[in-house]
Amino acid sequence: MAQNGQQEMFVRNATGLVRELSAFDAFNLVFSAVLIPVGISQTLGFAPAAFQGSNVMVAYVLAAIVMFFFGWVYLSLTVAMPRSGGDYVWVSRMLHPSVGFVTNVSLTFVFLTWISFNFTTMLSYFAPAAFYVWGASSSTVAAISSPTSQIIVSTVLTILFAFLMSMGTRRVAVYMRVLFWIVWIGMGIWIVGLLITGHGAFATHFQQTTGVSATQIMTIAQQNGYHATSGINWGMTFLAMIYAFQTLTGFQWTGYFAGEIRNVRRTATTSILGGLVAAALLYIIGSGLVYKAVGYNFFNALTYMGFHDASKLPASVQYVLPAMTKYLVLPALLKAYVALSFLLAILWWTPTGFMLGTRNLFAWAFDRMMPQSLADVSERFHTPVKAIFTIAVVVEIINFLNVYAGLSSFLVNIIAVMSLAFIFVSLAATVFPYTRKDLFDSAPSLVRWKLAGIPFVSIAGVIGILTWVFVLVVAFKASQFGLQVTTKAMVEAFAVPVLAIIYYVIMAAVRKSQHIDMSATFRALPPE
Repeated sequence: MAQNGQQEMFVRNATGLVRELSAFDAFNLVFSAVLIPVGISQTLGFAPAAFQGSNVMVAYVLAAIVMFFFGWVYLSLTVAMPRSGGDYVWVSRMLHPSVGFVTNVSLTFVFLTWISFNFTTMLSYFAPAAFYVWGASSSTVAAISSPTSQIIVSTVLTILFAFLMSMGTRRVAVYMRVLFWIVWIGMGIWIVGLLITGHGAFATHFQQTTGVSATQIMTIAQQNGYHATSGINWGMTFLAMIYAFQTLTGFQWTGYFAGEIRNVRRTATTSILGGLVAAALLYIIGSGLVYKAVGYNFFNALTYMGFHDASKLPASVQYVLPAMTKYLVLPALLKAYVALSFLLAILWWTPTGFMLGTRNLFAWAFDRMMPQSLADVSERFHTPVKAIFTIAVVVEIINFLNVYAGLSSFLVNIIAVMSLAFIFVSLAATVFPYTRKDLFDSAPSLVRWKLAGIPFVSIAGVIGILTWVFVLVVAFKASQFGLQVTTKAMVEAFAVPVLAIIYYVIMAAVRKSQHIDMSATFRALPPE
């Protein structure tokens, strides 16, 4: 009878997914999600210009300390409930099914927009930087950055990655291992280049290459509102943490594919905490070395002009971080490889984005919140093929909206959606020991650890709530961040969560009419 009841609650008694991912594979997935080559380019490109006087290196130090607690939220819940779907499973079982569904749909939307946005960023930001380092003509740069090129390349990549994902988790893991080494050999060379390049040598190479001196750049920037500083503006550095929080996010996402990891409880610990430590160190070291080689005020002046009005810079000057590789004391061949590594980093991370989206969709279908067929798993490849190609269709729609409807201009608003979702995940962790005492008491000792008699997961949850409330407040209140509080921008950002609420209400009514007890489904954990 119990078995029949289980079949009524879920699509079947086993997911059909296979635990094929090793500890390194799990680390590689979450480490790629942090996407350091893109993240450090974004943070160093935006934070100093938006928050003048901020120190990005210090912002990362502070953010990493705080993010440890948010990481503990995901680690504890992954270890306690190691099921594919991550926070969808946790929040729906600890707060309410509707909250879990809407939270996870919102985060899935964020992941899928990142896939599409990174495709276009690869062509509009990293490809021109690489071509600059390689010495390609401006016409080549213009051609690759055109909307037609962006939609063609984005579409082709979406199709190729959908087929790769459908061929099995093991093949995906092999692909990602290869890209890991290609990207991080290049990033290692970049770090060495920054280390051996003194500020004087950088300024000399910059002037020899562009015909413009650092002094001239400083003068242009100051004429346009830039103010050179000689110390850390702590207020601005705290505000700049919003970028550090955003770009560190990803290290904790082992829970989304927990159903496919070998030795999941041990692997979750090493991948989540190891991912945070590795990412934090590399962000801190990378940003510190950029300041050392380029010079704090010179770098900030360049990015300030690039952020506010790049047209006032001389045509020969490039202000984006990957393009500055051209001015390092490195052989030309190594510079070319570094530029390629920045570019390929996006192709390294993309399978992770697909994995997050498809496993969440699979989890919804397994709980009967989506059509049952989306939970089908290929007997040959052990992957949810229908879910994968459904996600690919959604990504292609976002590609079109991104290229032709200007969705990318409102992507900064997505951080508000992400912050709200993370607040609910943190709230679920806070109440976990009290609302699901049965699961908490049976969880491994790491989850049940207490500090001063209080479950540490609850302490971490409270700090997680405060962290993402801070991000949300800064995003809305600090005009420099660029969040657009307009009707169109808010509708585009929050349309998906609103639609998810409507969909949940309808689906709950449909299942009730079919005499399926959804409340029983969400009291139980899905089978492995």
